[in-house]
Amino acid sequence: LDIDHFKRFNDLYGHLTGDQVLRLVAMTMRECVEPRTTIARFGGEEFGIILPGTERDEAREVAERVRTSVMGRELVKRSTGESLGRITISVGLAAFRRGDTAVSLLERADHCMFTAKRAGRNQVIDDSVPPGTMHDVA
Repeated sequence: LDIDHFKRFNDLYGHLTGDQVLRLVAMTMRECVEPRTTIARFGGEEFGIILPGTERDEAREVAERVRTSVMGRELVKRSTGESLGRITISVGLAAFRRGDTAVSLLERADHCMFTAKRAGRNQVIDDSVPPGTMHDVA
């Protein structure tokens, strides 16, 4: 998943507030998943969630729960108490396929995430669409 418009937000309010956004997303993710789930920050404003032994429909429910929970949190600047509004995330979901490597799985999830961003942000796109039919994203 990727925090929508994070760079613009970070530039507008500063890096300390940007770090607060990252912590809010991470905390919200942790609250939405089972203890056996692995959550990792992957890049600047990207996160990954590994859901072992989880079927696609259940994984999509988790992704939607994370997305709506993040969107439902109001961000308040700690130093001033100022409301900064709400943030959204775009989620790419990929399920393990026979023959996948960690790299191929991650590339599919990344492709889905960029598709979600291009399609308007604040949504979950999964790789259940047959290979080759998803729009190319550069």
